[in-house]
Amino acid sequence: MKVLILDKDAVIKVISYAQEHKYSMGDLRRVMEGINPPAGDNPRHVCHFFHGYKVVYSIEEQPLGLCHHLSVSIDSELPCVEAVEAIMKEFGIIGTIYDCLHTWIEEDRAINLLQKIEPGENNGHSI
Repeated sequence: MKVLILDKDAVIKVISYAQEHKYSMGDLRRVMEGINPPAGDNPRHVCHFFHGYKVVYSIEEQPLGLCHHLSVSIDSELPCVEAVEAIMKEFGIIGTIYDCLHTWIEEDRAINLLQKIEPGENNGHSI
């Protein structure tokens, strides 16, 4: 397991950008169709932390409402649950990966999650 060292300034910048650039359902459809690039291809949606951690964060309109979308990967291995949950907390996502609407492993290298943003929720960040 690699040590996680967070850059809180980078997290704040990514959250601020995501708040101003939410993905609509149409945007997501265009990403799925290969017309638009995914959030991970936009450096303003990405944080890089010490020891090869890469975090991609976006806010998306899903059928159930606005959701946090977080993807956590490491250069050479799947990140541990504890690291993902520490990162979730920094991004204002309540609970554990098991509390999320949907959690999945992408290409054996990234843990992704969707968690609904409840009305009035800000967890230290205004959304």
